[in-house]
Amino acid sequence: MKKVLTRLIPLLLLVLTLGCSKPPAFGDMFRVAIFADDDTWKKVQPAVEEVFNARWITPQDERQIEFLRADPAELQEFFNRRDLLLIMCGEAEGPVGEFLQQALSSDVRSRIQREEGFLFKRDDAFARGQRVVICAAPNLLSFLTQFKARGDEIRGLFIEHNRQVQAEYLWREEASQECADSLFNSSGLSLRVPQEWFVVQDSAEPRFLRLRALSPDRWITVHWVDGDDSLRGSEDGLREVRQRLGRAYWDKDYSEKDWGRFSACELAGHPAQLFEGLWGTDEYLGGGPFLFWSLYMPAEGERPARTYYIDAAVLNPAGPKSPLLHQLSTLVNTLQVQPLNEE
Repeated sequence: MKKVLTRLIPLLLLVLTLGCSKPPAFGDMFRVAIFADDDTWKKVQPAVEEVFNARWITPQDERQIEFLRADPAELQEFFNRRDLLLIMCGEAEGPVGEFLQQALSSDVRSRIQREEGFLFKRDDAFARGQRVVICAAPNLLSFLTQFKARGDEIRGLFIEHNRQVQAEYLWREEASQECADSLFNSSGLSLRVPQEWFVVQDSAEPRFLRLRALSPDRWITVHWVDGDDSLRGSEDGLREVRQRLGRAYWDKDYSEKDWGRFSACELAGHPAQLFEGLWGTDEYLGGGPFLFWSLYMPAEGERPARTYYIDAAVLNPAGPKSPLLHQLSTLVNTLQVQPLNEE
């Protein structure tokens, strides 16, 4: 074990010193490598699996973010992975605990012992484009209590990071100007989508614009109504709006009655609501998952108050849906309500 630390600590110091010479991070997006010493892992495994158990509503069983419990002796080999979660519970008992005891400052260790510090985030710690999250507590009970209470936050840190990486990848090419212009002229919104997206439907009543990309098939539909629509605040209301819109789609889209999940969220920095479910169609044998947001924007100057509904859906029968749902979430979160026009 001391030999492991003898290799790890100098390497850590070297990486932190070189800074700009760090290698790029690599690894599958939305997949976290978790490091915990063997005895620690036996105690915390159920809590960790529960936190990372969040799943999409999809025909297959797909987690929102995958995790891999890696061999603690191989920590050095994972220094350039995109996402790392390091766990320490109580006194150091193995390679991971001893590494963190050496790597964390005495002040940080004291805060952990006093339960004033538990969750620590470091970007680009060992590699460019990397996120390292450390969860540390003075004992098992403290760890389990804090980890469960902050589970959504911990999982969200990795989802947020991967969507940032995904956005940078998507914007290596120019965005679709046709989609941007059509959406802005119709609704006053801006939404950035890659070049391969195109306008497939523009409806005056109900008012919506539908954007699409192929191979695999996915689409984003933006619908808006004047004022604060009372239907936006509940699952039944959002299901009703999406059902009405779905009948206006070319594919006669509908929402499966037995599937649905409603939650409050943020969309592009604004309070919003999200309804998740499965769609089907009367036009052919097919269907898939959808994400349906509602967003109310009050009046500002000459801009009227409006309620916006944004539907993002996937058709990929032969493949996984999770990467596409993450991509759609990344794109929808580029949405901006344009400021009022000034002469």
